[in-house]
Amino acid sequence: MTLLLALLAALPALSIDINQPTLLAIQSELGSSLRAIGLTLSLFMVGFAVGQFGAGPLSDRFGRRRPLIVCLSAYVLAGLGCTLATAVVVLVVSRLIQGVAAGGCVVLAFAMVRDLFEGEAARVKRSYVTALVSVAPMLAPTIGAIILGTWGWRAVYGILVAGGVGLLAVVARRLGETRASMPEARAPRLRDGYASVLSDRRFVSTAAVNALSYGGVFAYIAGSPEVLIGGLHLSPLSYGLFFACTSVALTAGAFSSGRSGKQGLRPNALVWGGLLVGAASAVALAGAVVLQVAGVATLLPLLVITLFCRGLAVPNVQHMALEPMQANAGTAAAALGVMQILTGAVASAAVAFLLPVFGAGGMAYVMAAFALASLAVWVLLVPRPAA
Repeated sequence: MTLLLALLAALPALSIDINQPTLLAIQSELGSSLRAIGLTLSLFMVGFAVGQFGAGPLSDRFGRRRPLIVCLSAYVLAGLGCTLATAVVVLVVSRLIQGVAAGGCVVLAFAMVRDLFEGEAARVKRSYVTALVSVAPMLAPTIGAIILGTWGWRAVYGILVAGGVGLLAVVARRLGETRASMPEARAPRLRDGYASVLSDRRFVSTAAVNALSYGGVFAYIAGSPEVLIGGLHLSPLSYGLFFACTSVALTAGAFSSGRSGKQGLRPNALVWGGLLVGAASAVALAGAVVLQVAGVATLLPLLVITLFCRGLAVPNVQHMALEPMQANAGTAAAALGVMQILTGAVASAAVAFLLPVFGAGGMAYVMAAFALASLAVWVLLVPRPAA
């Protein structure tokens, strides 16, 4: 079950990262501009947000299994559209639909964690799912490059189709409905789901901690190619190894969260430690840029600490946000995801604006700002449980 939930939650990352090496090859074969091909990423992300927004409330009303089968079926059909596309418009539309389907799968995966597990078991399971999901950015670009060099770009999308078919088969034959049944009169109506979730102060503030923390990570993702390749002149291979080290740190943090939960360490302690140390390392990173000592030997350990702390804290933050939301778990998971995407978009835009002005500082300052904001919301706005 952990592996199934992790694969469902990892569909967006796999679908994005495995596709990155193919962009130039697609541009050449379809005779389109690189800007138009870039829509395969941006519209996938739009679809990802839309899919989460819609699938959450629908799953609260109709259960998890049927929407999941629909989402996986749409993912497979959209993947076939990508594989067989002979015009860029077909490819772009197929990627949009694929993003909607992948977004629905993510929401349903996290809602099913809430359905199936309670208390510490749910927190540990969420940590392990997060750890497995974090592996995707390490492996997917290399897998995509190997497939591209061997069979061409269409085979990359074909692999995604095969993965979707495998997941669909497992879900259809092995997975029963996970949502506890409730009388129709008590089932949340679609129009009321978000109003109920977003009126909960604890949920909103805790979700904001998660989103702001993600904003700092996304600032790194958005700015690292320019800083490391353009500024520090790393080769693509060296950059890949650097990025893999930081991805391992994120995975290790999430895995450590799961292990700590099994050993009885409370979520609050993990969040406090993760946010405090993560903010300190992000501020130190910004300080290194100001002092002009931001070489690879400085950046790598500070980024490893920052991302390890994100992995340590965030599964617990997500657990705190979703644990009380039994009746609206799907809607709450969707709100959590959409807030995260929107914050990531803001962070990415901030980095794009500041990089030409401050160079490496354009990434480091945004990371520090989001890390401090996440810590501030945790300290000042998240209600503490009664003694």
